[in-house]
Amino acid sequence: MKMLLQNAGPRSRGLAALGVIGVLVLFPPRLVGQTTALAGQGLAASVRTALTAQTFASASLPDPGGCATADADQASVLGVLSAGGLTSMTSGMADVGENTTQTTAEAAGVSIMNGLVQAKQVLAVASSWVTEQGASSSAEGSQLAGLVVAGVNLGDVTPAPNTRMSLPGVGYVVLNEQTRSGDGVTASGMAVNLIHVVLLNVLGIKTGEVIVGSASSHVSR
Repeated sequence: MKMLLQNAGPRSRGLAALGVIGVLVLFPPRLVGQTTALAGQGLAASVRTALTAQTFASASLPDPGGCATADADQASVLGVLSAGGLTSMTSGMADVGENTTQTTAEAAGVSIMNGLVQAKQVLAVASSWVTEQGASSSAEGSQLAGLVVAGVNLGDVTPAPNTRMSLPGVGYVVLNEQTRSGDGVTASGMAVNLIHVVLLNVLGIKTGEVIVGSASSHVSR
């Protein structure tokens, strides 16, 4: 380009310079220290009690993006959790004008607290994206199949966000638990726990928790 400008006349050099400016406007260079944040975490299941802390099929999005997966054939914590076919996947990409992340976490044949909460299939989904027009997140695609809670057959459902049900003698369960973050302009995040059982003692004090189908995503620019 430098040689072409030197050999060209004054008018040609001016037009060429304007062309370079136009390219820089359309595709501005990334400044030193300017970063794009992508984050994602998938966790098929976890158990935390006074006696144990275990996680199954956990995947974290690498920096600065890409894809990560994790699998486990079985999850078994005696009297607390049993499940199979546990899988988590998270992916993210920073592109011109748009940054996106998506995370999924799933499990099958789920039984919590000796069958007090059951599900044939659990799928949690968290997606986030940001463009020049703003940032947003969604849990669309999350679903439960063959859900049974405290003996009540709820079938194949996508519960309303943060649906809470009592578990007599154990505590309570939050279905499709959702937590949003970000300003909706330059950043957005979504965390989904499709089944979140909170264990309480007779005084109502939390003693542990069981989570099945946990997915989170976050983007910023």
